[in-house]
Amino acid sequence: MIKATKKLMQFVELLVTVMFAVSVILVVAQVIWRYLLNDPITWTNQISRALFCWMTYLGIPILFNRNILMSFDLVQDSIKGAANIWLKIAFRVLGLFFCICWFIFGLELCVKSVGLVFPGIAIPKNALYGAQIVCCVLLFVVQVSQIFELLGRLKEFGNGKETDK
Repeated sequence: MIKATKKLMQFVELLVTVMFAVSVILVVAQVIWRYLLNDPITWTNQISRALFCWMTYLGIPILFNRNILMSFDLVQDSIKGAANIWLKIAFRVLGLFFCICWFIFGLELCVKSVGLVFPGIAIPKNALYGAQIVCCVLLFVVQVSQIFELLGRLKEFGNGKETDK
């Protein structure tokens, strides 16, 4: 599961990179058409906004996967040994609960927005709101994978193979 999650997250990172490149190209094209040719293209702005939202939501599981989150390390670092690993597992379990709640509310938003489209580009609004659902699923997978990884470290710690980290 851990290897599959790493492969999945590598794909998500590549996808975000492509989205970023497309967004930059669209914004540059918009600037050229608006200020140099005096003929603005309206849909580029809307597409780049939608891509920005998707990149933001897909970035959340990437950050969790890389363990580069803002947190209060003072408490976590003051606890040593197996208790530290159990604390990290507890945080991941709370994160899973948050993912489930966020998924439910995001799904409700998508269902409520069925039939609504963005003016100018004719893309359904729930295609944008669906980014929350995809984020929740990816975040859930990442946290479950991290729980398995932490349980493996806990098992190694119990066998005396690992020191405090």
